[in-house]
Amino acid sequence: MNTETPVLASHTPLAVENPASPLRPGARIPRLDFLRAVSAGIVVMYHSGYEAIPAGFGVLTFFVISGFLITHLLIREKEATGTISFRNFYIRRSLRIFPPFYVYWIIAIAALLLRHAKIIWPQAICALLYVNNYYQGLHNYPSSLFSHTWSLGVEEQFYLLWPAAFVLLRNRLGTLARGLLFLIPALWIYRSFLYFHGVSDPYIYTSFETRIDAILVGCLFAILLHINAAPRLMVQLRRRRYLPLTLAALAFSVFGGGPLGLAYRDVVGFAIDPLLLMLLILQLIETPQASWMDNRFIVYLGGISYSTYLYQQLVIPAVTSPMHGLPKPLISMACLAGAWIIASISFELVEKPFLRLKERFTARSVRADR
Repeated sequence: MNTETPVLASHTPLAVENPASPLRPGARIPRLDFLRAVSAGIVVMYHSGYEAIPAGFGVLTFFVISGFLITHLLIREKEATGTISFRNFYIRRSLRIFPPFYVYWIIAIAALLLRHAKIIWPQAICALLYVNNYYQGLHNYPSSLFSHTWSLGVEEQFYLLWPAAFVLLRNRLGTLARGLLFLIPALWIYRSFLYFHGVSDPYIYTSFETRIDAILVGCLFAILLHINAAPRLMVQLRRRRYLPLTLAALAFSVFGGGPLGLAYRDVVGFAIDPLLLMLLILQLIETPQASWMDNRFIVYLGGISYSTYLYQQLVIPAVTSPMHGLPKPLISMACLAGAWIIASISFELVEKPFLRLKERFTARSVRADR
């Protein structure tokens, strides 16, 4: 779950056409913290009892944003320094991701030991090694304090592969984009093949090769924006007048597709929802009327979304148990508030010191306009 909010590169086509655009060089990309905060909130609401709210949509949003931002950061580093430092990239990722997660892992194990609760050690170890997505998929998604770490496994596996592919084709981004235009539909076909041949839903939901296309959609759009590919089409897709249409299509797919069952979600929804989400992100960026999404409180909630996602698995049982019998909205809001409080503590005590250290491994020319 990437939580950086950089600016778009100087080759962004809309920046050339509209100097006042939020996508212009040197401008902080708006709305992303809002989307992160909403995504983490969706997960909390679902796990606290509102099962009609699709938690998977929140995770999907994190996937798309991660692909978009990581690719953009790689492009910026290449432009600013003329190269890509694998060492610095993985140091930055490690300092951003590992400390809060491993602190959560230790706290979760301690909580289970103190309660004399059963620990699924293979699952806990797989979570520790960022391969819990495959444990969950192959073992029918056992529920525990580590169940939700499957999505972290997908992202970490993406971080292992994507920088190498990007560096290999860093001077041929058009070729890389064409490769993604082939690979993403191929993954749609592969996932459909698995579904219609009886592969279990937990595996399709959590495995790397069945979910990576959502992250790659974000990667693709970051490259297309940078290389100014199909400029007229890209500008049209980002027109804010299409925002209601995008929202309606996304709502229908996420909520209306539910009654159609797993066939719709696994075959159709997982394919089109990342595309609609990417369009929503770009259209929100271009909507000045949505500037309220960038107030300091929402930006802060977006900044703590990683810890919110981590700790909600611990907070929700602790909050719901003493509130049993109270109205569901009250319980869910208490869970959300509790997750935000614990996430704030994690952010201030654990994440912030490592984020400051991470800046040492970011090129000054890249850091200056962040």
